[in-house]
Amino acid sequence: MRKNSKYGFRLMLTVIMTVVAMTSCNNDNCIGNGSSIPLAGFYNGDKQVSISNLTVYGIGAPNDSVIIDNTSASSVYLPLRLSTGSCSYVFNYNTEDVENDTITLSYDAIPFFQSHECGAMYNFKITSTEHTRNAIDSVRIPDPMITNADVVSIKIYVQ
Repeated sequence: MRKNSKYGFRLMLTVIMTVVAMTSCNNDNCIGNGSSIPLAGFYNGDKQVSISNLTVYGIGAPNDSVIIDNTSASSVYLPLRLSTGSCSYVFNYNTEDVENDTITLSYDAIPFFQSHECGAMYNFKITSTEHTRNAIDSVRIPDPMITNADVVSIKIYVQ
């Protein structure tokens, strides 16, 4: 009987140590956004503004490319693809008064090792932008390096 209790104690101790070891290897120490996705904000002069009834979708994006659908927005995340060096987005204002605008971002994908807990990710360096001028006056990139920082990295100035 004593032999079985020693075996049971060792088995229980082994299970507890395994659970502790496994939980200490999780990535709870990885704080923040793990993806480098540029945040585009809408501006009129120095003031951030909201656009009503806005739909934004990617051109040639796989699956469902609608990013926001007929909603009011002062900013929108514009995901970039690793498989291409550029992405284009349509900004549909859902009104007959203003035609759609298109923004094209060209970029380089740069591998980046975040940390042991977070692993590797990609940053993007915006190399050029093109856009139509229906409701969009201009597009500015304050810092061309897109990281996982949650800041406005594309400023879209509207008329």
